[in-house]
Amino acid sequence: MDKYLRKFVNYCKREFKDELVAIVIYGSYIWDYFDKEKSDYDLFVIFKDKTPRKRKHISKKFKRVALQYFCNIDDIKRYILEGHWAIYITLLKGSKVLFKTKYYNKLIQHIRNMPHFKNNNILGIERKRGYIRNVLIKKKGYSAIKWTLPELRKRLQLLTYIKKDKIIWDLNKNIRLNKKFLNKEESDFIKKLQKKESIRSNEFNKSDKKFSLCILDKLDNVLLKSWDFSFRYLYKSFFPAKNYPLLLRFLF
Repeated sequence: MDKYLRKFVNYCKREFKDELVAIVIYGSYIWDYFDKEKSDYDLFVIFKDKTPRKRKHISKKFKRVALQYFCNIDDIKRYILEGHWAIYITLLKGSKVLFKTKYYNKLIQHIRNMPHFKNNNILGIERKRGYIRNVLIKKKGYSAIKWTLPELRKRLQLLTYIKKDKIIWDLNKNIRLNKKFLNKEESDFIKKLQKKESIRSNEFNKSDKKFSLCILDKLDNVLLKSWDFSFRYLYKSFFPAKNYPLLLRFLF
């Protein structure tokens, strides 16, 4: 933990005391492409009950800290139930704990055993297809790479989980385990994207964007075909997209 992170962790411990459950870092800091001059510190700051209304204050005080997940235990559980695979696998396999209490250990144990988890994540993919593509179309250069690679990695991780019942973070391992769904050109392209991300390259042209969208479509279709038929029928027949929260209440 560097000085900046240590200062942030100590501040949170003093400020939030017993309400603070955990501080967890992910992203470039632990994935070997952290730039001391440009990179942010991507963090989960998790609380026991109510989330303090100090997010803006902390963001001003610690300008290099990215607080995408500044929330409580129930929020984390709800996000995962709604199909946020990235939160699930990042907490389990793609992060480092900077501070934790016994409540964090209980949270991790809980999310490992959530019911209907596979179907929920495929449901999340289904709901966000249009949004993911619209965002990618607008992005350029390194920003597009940073957006595209996690989306590809997420789908390969989820396929490994569904097809092999394994939770694996490493991109190359997931590519190997899902080689039946990717040809050599697609596999090589994803590996090159990972290299570009690590060196913060801006090389991402219209052809790269088009090819990325094709791979995303291909992986989405594989995932949707693996969706449990009864769950799919229930969702399509009785719970249109606008009523998605009703589906969660029905199941849980």
